[in-house]
Amino acid sequence: MGTRYTYLERRSGDLHVVVEWDSSESGIYPAGPRRLVIELTRPVPAGITAETMRRAVRHLGDMTDEFNEVLTVGGHATMVRQYVEERLATLPPDGDAYHRGLLAIVDDLVSRGESSPENVLANAMRVPLETMNACLKVARQRLGRESA
Repeated sequence: MGTRYTYLERRSGDLHVVVEWDSSESGIYPAGPRRLVIELTRPVPAGITAETMRRAVRHLGDMTDEFNEVLTVGGHATMVRQYVEERLATLPPDGDAYHRGLLAIVDDLVSRGESSPENVLANAMRVPLETMNACLKVARQRLGRESA
């Protein structure tokens, strides 16, 4: 029987990460991949930066856990955070479109039954909850969605 290969991949914003395992590593636990590809999917002036590598490492860890069938506590929270990170990566850097995008993410999380969308967004953006609440307040004011 020949060598079998397993490929997993993740995309987020401008990043595409591919990992490959082969069957010869099946006796090792947890097995890491034999091949790792980190690719920028659109032109980025700075190229692959330390922040790009941090994002790639998160994807690598998730895929390694998936390959090794590791059950993680908080798996749902991790998936939601990654989903929000991917949405955030597509937002423009500032302006009304940015604020509209933030509010759309909150609305999306609420529609999916997320009980604390502000916390999820703060975690994904790696900012304190107070900062996120202030940012959302500004977004609502700029777009005329201020609640009474």
